[in-house]
Amino acid sequence: MRFGIDLGTTFSAVSRLGGEGLPLLVPDHADPSECFTPSVVHLSAAGAFVGTVAESMLEQDPELQAIRFFKRNLGDPRPIWYGDGGEPWLAEGVASLVLRKLRHDAEQHTLADFTGAVITVPAHFTDSQRAAVLAAAALADTPVLGLVEEPVAAALHYTTLSGQPEEVVLVYDFGGGTFDATLMSMDARGVYVLSKTGLTELGGKELDEAVGEMVLAQFQAVVPGGVKLGARTLLDLRRVSEELKIELCLPGRSRARRLVLLGGHAVEVEIARRDFERAIATYVDQTEAELLRCVEEAALRVADVGSVLMVGGSSLVPLVEARLRARFSRPGQRVLFHEPSRSVAYGASLHAAQLAGEASAHGLPPELRGVSGYGVGVRTVGAGDRVVIDPLIKKNMPLPCRVRKTYYTTRPDQVRMLLDFVQYRDEQRPTPLGRLAIGPLASPRVNYPIEVTVEHREDGTIALQAYDAQSGQELEQVFTRGEDRGGASLAQQRALVRSRVVNNVIA
Repeated sequence: MRFGIDLGTTFSAVSRLGGEGLPLLVPDHADPSECFTPSVVHLSAAGAFVGTVAESMLEQDPELQAIRFFKRNLGDPRPIWYGDGGEPWLAEGVASLVLRKLRHDAEQHTLADFTGAVITVPAHFTDSQRAAVLAAAALADTPVLGLVEEPVAAALHYTTLSGQPEEVVLVYDFGGGTFDATLMSMDARGVYVLSKTGLTELGGKELDEAVGEMVLAQFQAVVPGGVKLGARTLLDLRRVSEELKIELCLPGRSRARRLVLLGGHAVEVEIARRDFERAIATYVDQTEAELLRCVEEAALRVADVGSVLMVGGSSLVPLVEARLRARFSRPGQRVLFHEPSRSVAYGASLHAAQLAGEASAHGLPPELRGVSGYGVGVRTVGAGDRVVIDPLIKKNMPLPCRVRKTYYTTRPDQVRMLLDFVQYRDEQRPTPLGRLAIGPLASPRVNYPIEVTVEHREDGTIALQAYDAQSGQELEQVFTRGEDRGGASLAQQRALVRSRVVNNVIA
């Protein structure tokens, strides 16, 4: 059976298509009343504990350490955690434990073989981040049918319910750890991404922290010397901050008040919605600016947008809805919530049906076409020893796309060529993609032509090849990803992952 996996920053979920072709969330095997898995992992000598099991253990013993927000570190070669024996854990290894747990839930619920899954990724994820998701799936022995961007997945689910034959849709996806803006054109033939942008480190986490600072300020005002932030205090602060945020987002609620116990002190905390909105206004400003940039980069106007879909838990903040309704207020425009917490997972399982050639059976448009989220180029040294980028693929080019360019050797004894590839939105701040080492060349000379092909695949990953431009023969090449983590590290991650039993269930 095919599934869709929403690998989230704060919560993850797995979905499948039901008997009538409608997507359904798979419940937690240990607690069938829960359909969302907290993206939290506790590692110990006894094994790995994922989701609600880990949260329950932390509730009983706050001194236990847990790994959260690992999604933000995917693609980073630096370890995010060290085991009791000093074993380094990359974000991919931690993510794989969550994927193993989700796969187990899916197999136990359906009693069917897990033949593959579509996994969601933020629209602004780079090649290295997407490759890290694929690596995490491989570590979890979870076959991947494809990757789909989170806003696109949400829009795909929207198409099955909207009844709109043709529309320009703008997705505002404000999740627990990331923000995405994606503009799409939708009709009976397909879903076509026009442009996309986003913020890697802005989500509900920052909103919770803003509330937490307000709570601590009220404690500081009445508790002499303030509150010591030990493990239990931080756990309680994180939980109460999230609860207060949710309460402040309820319809008609102008303030939230409750007795809060932190560090052995009890204080009556009261937060007005206007103060909360003032504290988070800068964050909402950033998302709105990205949203407008997304429209501008597609060479469209705000007036051209038909519907704005609000997805992701943080889109439920009333200030967000007020801003969007004020901005998209023309006759015929709609700003609507679309299953903020579920639509991404639902869309992933629908895309799995698309990839299997079953689009018509489920009332889905047959095509799904994305665009490049970053420019791709080669970093070179120009006049005056100034570092410049030779652009090959531009941002928002339709995918898949393939670009060829010929480069030439500069010395008569040059037997190898080294090309430094980068991804970028701003050429002044490129992200290393990797280095392509080509050679040895059979007959080196000055101006030896080497043809390089850069392919930007539909799933957003990059592939490179090098050819002898005269003979057409493929040349020996090694592509080392930027800030490479090395094969030994990934092999070590596989050994670490396979040594852990997840929730005392999965071998």
